[in-house]
Amino acid sequence: MAEVAVFGAITLVDKLSLWLVESWFDFKRIEIEIEELRKWLNTIKVYLEDTEGREDTEGLKLRSYVRDLAFEIQDVIEDLMYEATERPRHLRQAIKFIYASMFCPSKRFSSRMKAIKCKIRSIDALCICPPHVRTVRSSSNLFLGDEHHVGIEKHIKPLLSLVCLEDSSDKVISVIGDAGSGKTTLISEVYHILNSNFNCKAWVSVSRSSDGLLEKLCEALELPHKINKLRSCLQHKRYLLVLDDIWNENEWNWIKNVLPSNNTGSRIIITTRKRSLGSYCASSSHYIYDLNLHPLTCEEAWELFCDKAFQDGKCPDFLVDWSVKIVKRCEGLPHAIVTIGKFLSNKQQSMMEFRKVHDSLQYEPDNPFSHSFYRILWPSYYRLPPNLKSCFLYFGLFPEDYSIKCGRIIRLWVAEGFIEQKRGKTLEQVAYEYLDELIQMSLVQVSRWYLDGQVRSCRVSNLVRGFILSETMKDNFFTVVSRQHTSLGGEKIRRLSLHNCSPSILQSKDLSYLRTFSLFGGDNRIESFPRSFFRKVRLLTVLDLENSALHHFPEEAVKLNLLTYLSLRNTKIDSVPKSIKKLQNLIILDLKETLVTIFPMEIVKLHKLLFLFVGGRGTYQAAVGAQVSSGIGCLTMLEKLSLIKANNKNQSIVKELGNLIHMRELGITELKVEDGKNLCASIEKMEHLCSLYVNSASQEEYLDLNYVTNSPQLINSLILGGRLEEIPAWIGKLNSLSKIQLKWSKLQSSPLEALQALPSLKELHLYDAYTGTVMEFSAECFSELKMLEIEQCNRLNKVVIQERALPKLQKLTIKKCDSLVMVHITKNLLSQLEEVLVPQDLISMIKG
Repeated sequence: MAEVAVFGAITLVDKLSLWLVESWFDFKRIEIEIEELRKWLNTIKVYLEDTEGREDTEGLKLRSYVRDLAFEIQDVIEDLMYEATERPRHLRQAIKFIYASMFCPSKRFSSRMKAIKCKIRSIDALCICPPHVRTVRSSSNLFLGDEHHVGIEKHIKPLLSLVCLEDSSDKVISVIGDAGSGKTTLISEVYHILNSNFNCKAWVSVSRSSDGLLEKLCEALELPHKINKLRSCLQHKRYLLVLDDIWNENEWNWIKNVLPSNNTGSRIIITTRKRSLGSYCASSSHYIYDLNLHPLTCEEAWELFCDKAFQDGKCPDFLVDWSVKIVKRCEGLPHAIVTIGKFLSNKQQSMMEFRKVHDSLQYEPDNPFSHSFYRILWPSYYRLPPNLKSCFLYFGLFPEDYSIKCGRIIRLWVAEGFIEQKRGKTLEQVAYEYLDELIQMSLVQVSRWYLDGQVRSCRVSNLVRGFILSETMKDNFFTVVSRQHTSLGGEKIRRLSLHNCSPSILQSKDLSYLRTFSLFGGDNRIESFPRSFFRKVRLLTVLDLENSALHHFPEEAVKLNLLTYLSLRNTKIDSVPKSIKKLQNLIILDLKETLVTIFPMEIVKLHKLLFLFVGGRGTYQAAVGAQVSSGIGCLTMLEKLSLIKANNKNQSIVKELGNLIHMRELGITELKVEDGKNLCASIEKMEHLCSLYVNSASQEEYLDLNYVTNSPQLINSLILGGRLEEIPAWIGKLNSLSKIQLKWSKLQSSPLEALQALPSLKELHLYDAYTGTVMEFSAECFSELKMLEIEQCNRLNKVVIQERALPKLQKLTIKKCDSLVMVHITKNLLSQLEEVLVPQDLISMIKG
């Protein structure tokens, strides 16, 4: 955790350097100190990376010192930023000069830096001594020993069939799966079955680095440690090589270059937790076996647990309820089930004991049986860089079994400063890369996917969350308080999450170091907050009150000068105060699904805003936007703006939107026909635009969007609500378009001809979009479409889907089409559909 704290301090120092340029104080006197601080932090970061894994007392003590000092540096920097932000804007220039001379925060910063420098010198003195011999944690998975391999048998035969293919070419087989999923156990079974099929066999457990890989391989084959000897020995042999727990492409590339390619039918089996790496290693042979796609069934998990927990393999009736709950918490992971089952087999078989074990899996991760499971998670965690460690640990702030929308976790990471800048990419794009890496590492699970293959929501398993809690309890990354349990990371609470309890419990807490605050469930009304709460948390940067029972905007929050993230999504607030302009560091403001329908004109003074969300659900399939004042075009850093009204009381604002050239997501409502030309001109300037939502002023108002000549080619989601004379020609050229929704279009000619050739289209939603009587999908059309919805096309009486049309369709919905008498469809297409919401009596089969 020391490296996480150091990374946070480095991020703040970099932020401070940019921020000071905008400050009205003269900070030249501390520029040298800031630069010295930056150099030391980067130096100690390298040292921590080099000494990762030291478990001797001095090493742990040193890392603890570094962590605490990094936190202290963060405190000093944020105090400086807060005090300098509190500048007296209303004073005249001469008085400001006097004020700055008397109260200049740089004086206090220099004073506090003296104490920090003393601590830096003491740490540097410790670092001079060479580190003790490092205790390196083994990265190999743990065999379950002579276990009864419940659930493994079903995998042995298909994997054996891959290994024993009658093919003289050499093959690589990747076995991928989460920590504890049984990869090593499965390969061990297959390895020992294949005694006579190969001339020689070798099993290598890959360590945390590829150092010594040659020696391990040669020792397994009983050969001298020389590459040429290895190659000559294997040149004419059919060999089987197992590389257990590979972690990166370099390790694989090294092995691939050392081994001969002799086309004797040799096989290399690799195991890894990283899906992307598994695909990379098997790129030439495409043989991948994913254990995550074949987890233990409920029956198999229960059998394995009973076999380990009870001598006769049978669960007593009075323990069934708690045993079922324990197995459920293990989420099908064989290693976890075996570990906990063995632990319980040595305990008194009582309801109290089983309940204690169940509860401790949730609330007390620091338990003997937990260590075994956490030990196999550690290599995955260790290999993460500091910023990804922070992103991973952040999942612990959410309640158990909580599925998190990706957009929410991404925005929180951005606001926290976890995301590094990369040339040519936005912070949000880099954050999605981080999330994908955590998923590839099997640390984060996907809960739901979008049809275009993007992750919609994600979570961490119960046991992984326990691992996170066990790590953060050692340090002070976050604090969770709930009715059942409190896990404190230290006396200075830096991130706080309340689960199912009232904010009133914070009355006696020291919150002066708090940076992040979030609420989940419980009595979380603003009235239940202690009156002094917002005065105590002056350094707060993230305030997440989503889904809380707020009825009024917390006006005290506008005094939080360092706030970067404010979410009041899905609350009952109906207005925003003019004082919102004080939040000059705000980059994310989320008021979606609230009752806010108008912004004060002061909102345009928040020049650092990247994301501005507002608006809620109104009438069916329509959304209510918020009115903004002229000047919205001044927010030139905005990347996401949704939903706003196209017109205020005085004039249309769509022309101003052309200044927002970094826009990636735009949602606009109440558009009038005369606004169409200006909106098209604005859209053309948004070359990064990915998502566009446009609603007309009423269902009968026409949308005139025919003026786009150079459409943004990155648009993947398009929603148009309003009358259309025809589908604008530029839409048919959107090669990246994955989803399109047409509402109230009332087209006289079928929309299919204009859309059927779109190469990436996955979802097509037609709501009151067509006034014709027949809709026919011809052969070869909509080659990638997975979801088709047709609704309230009241004149439509026949839908025909020809042979070879919609070859990848998964979901078909046709409803509320009052005149519909027939849906003509092929038997093949009907059999491939996963979901059909069409009146059965209307379906007619096409003979073919």
